[in-house]
Amino acid sequence: MKILITGATGSVGNYVGRKLFKQGHSLVVVSRSAKKAKMQLEFPADIIEKDLVSEELSAIDFKGIDAIIHLMGETVDGRWNDKKKLDILNSRILSSQNLIKNLPTTVQTIISASAQGIYGDSGDTELSDIEPHAVAENDFLANVCEKWEAPFKLLKQRTVQLRIGIVLDPQSGALKKMIPLFQKGLGGTLGSGKQYMSWIAIDDLSDIIVTAISNSDYKGAINCCAPENVTNDQFTTQLCSVLGVFKSAPVPAFALNIVIGEMAKVVLASIRMRPDQLVKNKYHFKYSKLEDYFEKNLQEFKDGHGFLSVKQYLTKDIESMFQFFGEAKNLEKITPKMLNFSIVKMSTVKIEKDTLIDYKLKVHGVPMNWKTLILEWSPPHRFIDTQLNGPYKFWHHTHDFEKMGTGALMSDKVRYKLPMGFLGNLAGQTFVQKDVESIFKYRREVVSDL
Repeated sequence: MKILITGATGSVGNYVGRKLFKQGHSLVVVSRSAKKAKMQLEFPADIIEKDLVSEELSAIDFKGIDAIIHLMGETVDGRWNDKKKLDILNSRILSSQNLIKNLPTTVQTIISASAQGIYGDSGDTELSDIEPHAVAENDFLANVCEKWEAPFKLLKQRTVQLRIGIVLDPQSGALKKMIPLFQKGLGGTLGSGKQYMSWIAIDDLSDIIVTAISNSDYKGAINCCAPENVTNDQFTTQLCSVLGVFKSAPVPAFALNIVIGEMAKVVLASIRMRPDQLVKNKYHFKYSKLEDYFEKNLQEFKDGHGFLSVKQYLTKDIESMFQFFGEAKNLEKITPKMLNFSIVKMSTVKIEKDTLIDYKLKVHGVPMNWKTLILEWSPPHRFIDTQLNGPYKFWHHTHDFEKMGTGALMSDKVRYKLPMGFLGNLAGQTFVQKDVESIFKYRREVVSDL
């Protein structure tokens, strides 16, 4: 099947794209910037460079397309002003209109993102996707979602509107922001803590989308949430427990209103969705209990550790990629110049298991030495290095390479911990996390160009 995806460079889009490609589908991605898409995509795809907010897809763009997955939309995070609200609206409404304006009859299935916000603040009421609902009056996001879904409901093709709850992924979205705050002892309930949170693991959401492509039982509005709803207080308590930290004092509603303005209504809204359609279609959840999800996916963050997982698809063959990253001198090419990174010596001529490598670098202008041990060397699929001496209390870096089509998917997993325990986390975790992320962002750009 040939499938067109919008919003493919986001976390959900990349999860979905990887799964679809591995199933043998051919993928086409719509993006405002082809260069940016090539850097951020984690799977092979043809790229159509268009801004769907201002440009419509033509008949040529739909050539051979069997199905569409429409995920794009401006993030709702941050303080809202008139421009932000207009961007939130237009990125969904105009993009949807421009997506389907020249839609041919050969496209049989359209899956479109929507959100739990369509229900508005509903207190303890259980919200089914089988029963009709009334749009909440004077609720900005509810009205956006209603307009977002509307054009797809008029199409003759099979359409699916995914009413997505809070997507849990330690590397993106709300959970990524929460983890470092909780590790610093700043995780408390929001407002009364009694508001319900409908959540779904990113693994389940991507599986639902992939299943909906080929399963005709998936149609209309579908609540994408786990069967278990929890209150904000329950969510906070369980997150604190798995991270091994104390729950801080509650954050009062008035404080949230001061800090994030109108967005506070979204944070404090109680939405208790039921996944009735998914249950009816016998979808098997990987994660139906929040406690199970946290225990399985947050192990790397225990004891105050930071953890970063990044992926990048490159059109080079796996052997060439491994050879490039296995050359110590190439590490200097892909490290930001501000770090003044250089290799001092190696214990072997070429990198192999048990090789020791001494580096020197500068962190925010402070000179530092770093000694690395190669724990594993398994060409062309994996190597692992760990810090013996250096600025971190702990640093463990796994490099994986997976053949994907004519190219390969490169995956990096870095687990690290700062010295001085809780005080180190409190003082430096945020800065270090940004530093680590910026290093890998720089590397992504340089590697893509190379």
